Order: sequence, then structure tokens, then C-alpha cells
Amino acid sequence: MFEFFMYPVSGIMKFWHWLISGFVDESAAWLVSVFLLVLTVRGIVIPLNWMSLRSARIGALIRPENNDISKEMNRARTTEEMAALIKYQQDLMKSYNYKPAAGCIPPLIMIPVFIGLYQVILRMSKIEQNSKTVGMLNTDDVAAFRETTFYGAPITDFARDHGDLLNPVLIAAIVFTMANSIIALVRGFRTTQFDQKLNRRLFIFMGFLLLFVPFFLWHLAHNGPIPVAIIIYWGCAYWITLIQTIIFEIVLREFYPLTEEVNAMRRESLQNWRNKEKQPTLTKEEKKRVSRLRLEARKYLKSNNQQAGPTASE
Repeated sequence: MFEFFMYPVSGIMKFWHWLISGFVDESAAWLVSVFLLVLTVRGIVIPLNWMSLRSARIGALIRPENNDISKEMNRARTTEEMAALIKYQQDLMKSYNYKPAAGCIPPLIMIPVFIGLYQVILRMSKIEQNSKTVGMLNTDDVAAFRETTFYGAPITDFARDHGDLLNPVLIAAIVFTMANSIIALVRGFRTTQFDQKLNRRLFIFMGFLLLFVPFFLWHLAHNGPIPVAIIIYWGCAYWITLIQTIIFEIVLREFYPLTEEVNAMRRESLQNWRNKEKQPTLTKEEKKRVSRLRLEARKYLKSNNQQAGPTASE
């Protein structure tokens, strides 16, 4: 099932090995190829990560106005009134070039790459000594990769087999991971609406998770089937990500600063949660009415757009 992911990962590593093997020895070339794999993947993902962060920040910036529109929608009584509000909301998002789905793209790249690398290394580790080829790596590539060492530890060995030797790299990887998570958590705190149950619980869960992550990662590296190469990849990846995160945070604060309206909404939501003040909600019948009216309004807008299309072309 995961073999498909091995081919692009092993192909990228082989390309970088071929490119730099004339400048360094065989072992160093494979070690550096792991780092260059990180750079390649991060280079692809950087613009997507920026799109994701920018989209989230814009979503927060337009939230006050968007909430007002939603309240007006709940009070709408006619299809035309609802259609006008939907059109206004769409124009608002379009004016900011807001794309809510942008945040889903980076994980769709990062997760398959990590799975592919893990499968490549695992198939070249000691438990797969009979492997002849792995992905796009031939027999000679596999043999040379198995001979590559990092501080004396073969990078296809499991980290648990080398005790304290890899602890400095492991500690650095955990520190980089935690620093990224803390920055993300602080950023989330500044935009979370705490009087909304799902958002509040997700934020609290991420906060509790942050307390257990370092112990979990330490235990996993010292006891789980984690090859040395994965520790190297992990440390390099989160080091580069930390640099990227800091730069992005500076750019967001400079060009997309949170407005006083957004900050006031967050403070009010936090106060409402602390005082256990429940926000007014629609009854079941009202929700059905609004949903039905919204559906009719979307059909109305679609019909108008289709009629306007031929007219504009004429």
C-alpha cells in the first residue's frame, strides 16, 4: 500500500546523491541527500504553508463582518434577502482572496513524504537484509546507504540501538518541534473564539497535547522502530520549519495585523466563556428555515448567473 510513496522519495534522494557524489564521499553523499530531501520538500511546501497561514489570518480579520452577515442571514425572511447576503459574503471573501481550503494542502504533501521516507529506510534496515532494491534505489544504492553512518551509528539502524549517542540530535529535534508548536498555539490563542465549543475544545486539546509531546517523542525514539535517518530528517525538517515559522509570523504581524475588532471579539468570547454566558442560538425549526432559505437563495443566484452569462456574451 505504501510502496507508491517510496518512489518519489527515493528518486529525490538518488538525484541529490548523484549530484553531490562528485564532491564528497559515498557515505556523506547519502547523508546529505536526506538533508536535501528536507530542503526539496520544504521548498515545495513553503508557498502552500504561507497560503494556509494567510488564509487563516484573513479568516480571523473578516470574522467580525462575517459574523454580522451570519446574524443578518438568521433574520432573513425572503429568498432575495438571503441571496443578497450570500452575494455580499462571497464578495467579501473574494476581496480578500480568502480560500478556506488552503490549509488542507500542506499535510497532503508532508504526510506522504514522511511515510515514503520511513518505508524506504525501514526496508533498508536490519530487518530487511534480503532487500535487493528499494523504490528507485538499486542494489548498489541500498548497500551504500546501509554503510552510511552518523556519529558512528548506521543511519538504517534503529535509534534505540544506540542509546545516548543520538540524544543531542533528538533533544534538538524535540526543541524545534516544541518551539513551532508554541508559536502556533500563541497564534491560535489570539484568534480563537472561546465561546464556541468546538474551537475552545480544540485549543485546549492542543495545549494539553503540547505538555505530553516531548515525553511521547522521547519514548518513541528510544523504544520504537525509528531509524536513525528518520531522527536526522525530523531534526532538519523542524529546524527549517522553525526558521520559516518565525519569518512568516513577522510577515503576518507586519502586513496582516489583527485589528482591534478582532481582539475585542476574542476578549469578549473569553469573558463569555469564563462567565458561562451562552450565546443565543436558533431553535431547530429556525435552523431548518434558514437552511432551506439559504438553499433556495443559492439556486436563485446560480439561475441569475446562468442567465447573465449568455447576455454578457451577446
